[in-house]
Amino acid sequence: MMPNHLHGIILIKDVTGRGASRSALISGGSRTAPTAEQRKPLGRLIGAFKTMSTKRINEILRTPGTVFLQRNYYEHVIPNETTLNAIREYIEANPSRWQDDPDNPNLVE
Repeated sequence: MMPNHLHGIILIKDVTGRGASRSALISGGSRTAPTAEQRKPLGRLIGAFKTMSTKRINEILRTPGTVFLQRNYYEHVIPNETTLNAIREYIEANPSRWQDDPDNPNLVE
């Protein structure tokens, strides 16, 4: 979790048995979570997560309407274990690089 965005890896399994499982890197749209009976696009799932998270943060901090997360998200199909491991390392190290991030409002140039 970063101050203005988050990183995560979502494993999407093919429940139909017609294809292989794939992982998708998500950093950033949905109202309801998909169920076995009712599938929703990934973007809607991400949107729902961000909406509910922001509402809860605003309730806790008593800051109604404050925006905390970036508007969009980036997704990427991870083709193999080597790439997956590199992405895991990037995610783990990312918080230590915040002080140099151009989106950091406290960055001193």
